[in-house]
Amino acid sequence: MPRIRILSEEVASQIAAGEVIERPSSILKELLENSLDAGASRIAVEVAGAGRKSLRVTDDGCGMDPEDCSRCLKRHATSKISRLSDLGLLSTYGFRGEALYAIAAVARVTIASSRPGAESGWRVEANGGDILSSAPAPAVPGTTVEVRDLFFNTPARLKFLKSRAFEKGRLAAALEEAALANPGIHFSYKSEGRLQMNFAPEKEGEALEMDLKRIQSVLGQDLARGLLPIRGERGFVLRMLVSPAEGLVPTRSFQYWFVNRRPIASRILQQALYRAYAERRSKDRHPVCVAHLDLPPDSFDVNVHPGKREIRFLAEREVFDLVSGLITSALLRRSPEIAKAAEGGTSYKGISSHAVAAFREPAPIYAADKPQAGEPLLELGSPAASALQAPPGAPRWFTPPYRYLGQIERTYLVFEAAGGLFVLDQHAAAERILFEKYLAEIEKGASRQRLILPLPIELPASALPRVLDHRETLLRLGFEMEPYGKTTLHVLAVPALFEKAEDLRDMAHRLLATLADPAAAARDCRREAVATIACKAAVKAHDALGEKEALGLLEDLRECQDGSSCPHGRRAILALSREELARRFQRPGPPPL
Repeated sequence: MPRIRILSEEVASQIAAGEVIERPSSILKELLENSLDAGASRIAVEVAGAGRKSLRVTDDGCGMDPEDCSRCLKRHATSKISRLSDLGLLSTYGFRGEALYAIAAVARVTIASSRPGAESGWRVEANGGDILSSAPAPAVPGTTVEVRDLFFNTPARLKFLKSRAFEKGRLAAALEEAALANPGIHFSYKSEGRLQMNFAPEKEGEALEMDLKRIQSVLGQDLARGLLPIRGERGFVLRMLVSPAEGLVPTRSFQYWFVNRRPIASRILQQALYRAYAERRSKDRHPVCVAHLDLPPDSFDVNVHPGKREIRFLAEREVFDLVSGLITSALLRRSPEIAKAAEGGTSYKGISSHAVAAFREPAPIYAADKPQAGEPLLELGSPAASALQAPPGAPRWFTPPYRYLGQIERTYLVFEAAGGLFVLDQHAAAERILFEKYLAEIEKGASRQRLILPLPIELPASALPRVLDHRETLLRLGFEMEPYGKTTLHVLAVPALFEKAEDLRDMAHRLLATLADPAAAARDCRREAVATIACKAAVKAHDALGEKEALGLLEDLRECQDGSSCPHGRRAILALSREELARRFQRPGPPPL
């Protein structure tokens, strides 16, 4: 028997559908783009069963005639291209038929459509790729596509879908992206019969003003507050709103990039963004960013990925330079000290010329130099030191005796040990100490305190179900919360470890970053919550510490399982051994003790 065979049309179509249709949100994205390409001004979405049971998109676009209604479900159907060269000139999301065939291959689909002014519409039903019926329908201008029983004929894919809350969040996120990309369009979203989102069209003001209003509607007032407007042009038009340096958040979940209104992911754009903030952020803080790039269709390639999420720019360097340069300029304008230093090229009020140059010259994005757990950070070479044994598994740097030398910039604590030097970052060290202490307390059973008034935390509609899906886990940690409205979380009780309830906003954003990975969420949810508490309660940079407090901090750090870094991975201690000091001063060896 021959081992090579030709797949049937049914099997081939289901395999091809898997490249585009991964989950209900993939279908919603494709249908929204079809509606926008059809010139719709109003788009209504209704889902049931987190999109598995049914998903319906209704628009008031140009509609289709009966022949097009039937053809759009056929393989390779298109209204936009006739030859290969047309792919480089597309100025739309795609074309009706690009994804409808793939959707129909793995679901039951009904399409009803009518052109404006037509006497009647047309309705087509398909099941697993086969057209079951095609008949006249009421003349309602626009198009309605209903998708039911997703993956009914490919159960292997159905079981790989995540929890209902996760899939609901992905659906809401797809609509939020479309709303941010198109502030002039009206979007509504119903889930299980309840209206979850309703974004009125923004019709007045300049483009950036409309973008900001839509950001306020989608992401909430807290995240939109203080965003810097940016506009520029260099062969293409860029407009964006980004966080000021003092307004960074603990998650990169609020970064959106649109090229010709298409939501995309681009490493070049992300690097340009982080390059501009390189000297202005720590590893665990990230900017909010909503950016729109308008490029000629032949200056980028959107067909490098089946889902058209990733794109390739023809002139990557120009795109990088413009994005990074404009954000840097906006940050400089917000910081008069840095602006004056940039003009003079010298240090100004503690700002070094190196820091200023980092805003001018291209350089790698910020990367933390994270030590490995248990790494020996200080080699002690003296006989006296070697006689003092550290507990099993502990790093060798904490072997006494010590001598406190002082504090640098009220941030770094300097010690001598057996002729070597080591320096503690007082905040990172204190954060590690409190983190392990709080984690131990919570493992014993967290006590919680009720708030006099509920604390409201405003989140995007797509984020709320992700947090609530872990409500039981958070309750065991001491957090009691409930939804209030469609985009607000009410915190009713917090762990007794909290000193300031308002710090919960920061914790909620950290949880979003953790819950974005559902596999790790259950494991990391507790850790992120405790790390946030420890960070807020720890000694801060610029806090003055005396010798007693410094030595106490060092002694507490010695008791930690991993004193090399804070819970977020930032280094807590640096060290120079006697041998390293001698080498730096070009001595043949360390002086005798």
